[in-house]
Amino acid sequence: MEQKPISSAPMILGIIGGVIGLPSAVCSGACAAGISSMASNTTKEEAASTGNTFMWIGLIGAILGFIAAFLYKRKPGTWGLMMLIAGLLSLINLVSLNMMALIPGTLFIIGGAIALSQKNRVAV
Repeated sequence: MEQKPISSAPMILGIIGGVIGLPSAVCSGACAAGISSMASNTTKEEAASTGNTFMWIGLIGAILGFIAAFLYKRKPGTWGLMMLIAGLLSLINLVSLNMMALIPGTLFIIGGAIALSQKNRVAV
């Protein structure tokens, strides 16, 4: 019985998610800093720290998803799981009211689910 080749859909979704995720991460940092600076008892340093935290979470998610997109054909299970983790990291940025984070998060989760659902396929 001939095995089907591994789908390229997770790779394409991961690349698009990574490209959109980079500006989304910067936007999340700015949104989080702006929202936290509007609170009555926060200092500028606390607001900047909050913005940096959300920006780094988004950057790690975008970079992890981008790398997973390129390496998933070697080990679809492992890198599909990494793509799911990248999707969750990207979706965490929705807390900062950055709706742009919904796009890479959704793309990474769909790509990771497709990569994990492929069984008995061979890399081409």
